[in-house]
Amino acid sequence: MKSRTAMVLLVVLSVVLLVSPAMAEEMGDSIYVGGFVSQGYLNTRENNYLVPRSVNGTSEFTEAAITVLARPVDRLRVGIQLLARNFGDIGNDFVSVDWAYGDYLYRDWLGVRLGKVKMPYGFYNEGRDVDVLRTSIFLPQSIYDERRRDFILAYEGIGGYGNVALGDVGELDYHVFGGTLNVPDPTSGFWHDVYTQAGVDLEDAVADLVSDETGYPATAKFDELRDQVVSFPWIYGGALNWHTPLEGLRLGASGMQARFNFQGKIRYDVFVDTGTADHPSGLPVYVPQTLAVDETEKIHHIVVFGAEYLRDRWSLATEYFEEYIGTGSDHGWYLQGGWQATERWAFGAYYSIAEPEASYVAELDLPEYYGWQRDLALSARVDLLDHWLFKVEYHFYDGVAQVRPSNLSQDSNNFSARYWGMFTAKTTFHF
Repeated sequence: MKSRTAMVLLVVLSVVLLVSPAMAEEMGDSIYVGGFVSQGYLNTRENNYLVPRSVNGTSEFTEAAITVLARPVDRLRVGIQLLARNFGDIGNDFVSVDWAYGDYLYRDWLGVRLGKVKMPYGFYNEGRDVDVLRTSIFLPQSIYDERRRDFILAYEGIGGYGNVALGDVGELDYHVFGGTLNVPDPTSGFWHDVYTQAGVDLEDAVADLVSDETGYPATAKFDELRDQVVSFPWIYGGALNWHTPLEGLRLGASGMQARFNFQGKIRYDVFVDTGTADHPSGLPVYVPQTLAVDETEKIHHIVVFGAEYLRDRWSLATEYFEEYIGTGSDHGWYLQGGWQATERWAFGAYYSIAEPEASYVAELDLPEYYGWQRDLALSARVDLLDHWLFKVEYHFYDGVAQVRPSNLSQDSNNFSARYWGMFTAKTTFHF
């Protein structure tokens, strides 16, 4: 559900709230309206990352949302969040339904949610859009890759959840779900990057195919993707969080399995060298090729294991991530600490390592650091007013494994920089 439909919902909602203040007053605690508007800036050194043209500095980092929750009867809650986002070539300020669901809590140990529900992925995915919940601007990218936000944000289906008291050994929160995923825009972001890389990987195979057909040497260069559609026939998974007897310590695990289908066309510029020994000056012949792709892949598993400890003004957390999709596997982890220095000032740091499947590094004879990305991030936050905060953050990087393929140089005389950095700042008004 995007742009036009979501905008209509937003207008209707706004009108209801404006013309019916008496209704809202009557409902009292039964209705909640909140939201935020944020503007960010980021500038990378050496390599473009997360958004295009970041080495020149960019303000294409804007978010705005409105959230409405209502409790029409006891134990029943319904809610919706509408989000407009501009993050480089992602979002472009279209208004979309970020999440929308009905929630019935039968008992503390059993509740049911229906609709588009936030994915229980790791400790922080369900609150990733809420700046007031954390000090950092970006969550550790080894687990919460910003390019994959649309992939892991929310499922559409049904989920069960609850809290189970375990007596002297603490309590357990659980969330299980099944349904599908909506991919609103496969022409940019994560899915575009995945199949762009697949298109590049197939260049030699396409060249060999044309060479076999024509009898002449050929070279192929990936040009573009067209008519992309990504759909999920099914997805299911769940999460467990154990609040241990040690106050402030929780342990967590989450996981999912799924199947998805990609349909689209991959276009190549192919040049056939028709020169022969008798006519060596023969000019290459341009033979464009388009591959129609209809591919179904299984996500064998995506799992996250973590531990978090909160004590007074200090916090410490770590999570480990592993995924196995098709025939490839990725993994990563991070260690994060935070200090709430005063009521308004907070500081944080994390060290994150992502090591995606990188068999192409050896195949293409690329530097080893194309196979990892290590990130040391330092963050500071100040709450200027009760509803206005400001953050700054700097990242020290080693490796380029999470940089978009289109931003990576494979020129042996000018490989992408191994050591680089990113400065980012962000301010948010919230209500």
